[in-house]
Amino acid sequence: MSNSSRVINVNIAFLNVEATDAIKQYAKDKVTHCVQKFAHQDTEAHIVLKVEKTRQIAEVSMHLSGHDFIVKEESDSLYASIDKLTDSLSQQLRKHKEKVTRHH
Repeated sequence: MSNSSRVINVNIAFLNVEATDAIKQYAKDKVTHCVQKFAHQDTEAHIVLKVEKTRQIAEVSMHLSGHDFIVKEESDSLYASIDKLTDSLSQQLRKHKEKVTRHH
């Protein structure tokens, strides 16, 4: 199955921060790229980007292969939070894939 046949729908919500096209596209691209490496079917990811005082927080939740994945990261910049988020999500998805392939 090629990467282009899988559809990753990404929904982005903003809390206490201005929704710019640049940050939307950055978050969508990073999460889509991360998930496409591990997804074998169409899936949907929900991203929440928010600011609480000086903390820039990025959260993602998704359901893939019968499991829920929820990741939350924070830093001084939304871009850095998104980078940390995709690293953590990749790690969770990789661990899940290894677990599934080891049992089959």
